[in-house]
Amino acid sequence: MSWVDNSIMWWYDGTTWQKITDHGRSPLSISIERIENKQRMVDGTMRRYTVAKKRTWSCDWENLPHSNSAIKNGRPGMKTADGGWAGQDIENFHNTTDGPFKMRLRAGMDEGKATTDAAIEEVTVMITDYSREVIKRGNSDLWNVSITLEEV
Repeated sequence: MSWVDNSIMWWYDGTTWQKITDHGRSPLSISIERIENKQRMVDGTMRRYTVAKKRTWSCDWENLPHSNSAIKNGRPGMKTADGGWAGQDIENFHNTTDGPFKMRLRAGMDEGKATTDAAIEEVTVMITDYSREVIKRGNSDLWNVSITLEEV
């Protein structure tokens, strides 16, 4: 079954929500950092004051087409399977967005079905790590892309 319309991740580019492709995406890893102050008391007990819990999302894409252009050098090019942003789109967004932006995460359901507010989570994030590697050159370049996003 193909989830053409059900990308897990959407980014707001300032004007519209952009679908980030699931083409070759690894599992979306989520970790939680606790911002806190902890201290041992004189009697040996621990006191902890938690200020906030912030999440970090990271994922990789393997064999991601570098663009969604149907034609490259006069020959057919490769597109992402779901029409979401390709490698070059993700890299351009990273290069032009230095501050925070909005991200939406969808629960695992078909976009065509009725959704509730609980199915979509919107958070403000910043890109803290980005890397890419070109693994194939030719009619369609393929990239391996890695990205880490931190909750603001």
